[in-house]
Amino acid sequence: MKRVFNELTPECEITARMYAQGYEKKEIADLKCRAVSTINNQLQKAFEILHVRNGRELATMLYERLAGMKFTMDFPPIARSVIACCLLCVFSITFYQDFHSDMRRARRIREEKIEFLKDMI
Repeated sequence: MKRVFNELTPECEITARMYAQGYEKKEIADLKCRAVSTINNQLQKAFEILHVRNGRELATMLYERLAGMKFTMDFPPIARSVIACCLLCVFSITFYQDFHSDMRRARRIREEKIEFLKDMI
């Protein structure tokens, strides 16, 4: 296994990587035959050394180091505008389809009621 978090001890790095990959603390403890408190201590030390606040930041750091590039959500204004327009179109089409299916359903129910009333008379 290639070392990614060289600042950490090998044992602490394994714990940090497992946590960053989505394992729960109890699962890590079971797999490593350690107490959950030991896992908590290792993660706390890893967060402190790596200057991250939570598991999401740890996971981002892991994948940035593995990929060798920085992930940012800093898009230029034009890209944000294009994404917003695309999402607006998708939501509008979805709303339009839902609205028309509701209208068809209501029309069908009305027609069924009229047929029922005609049968009653």
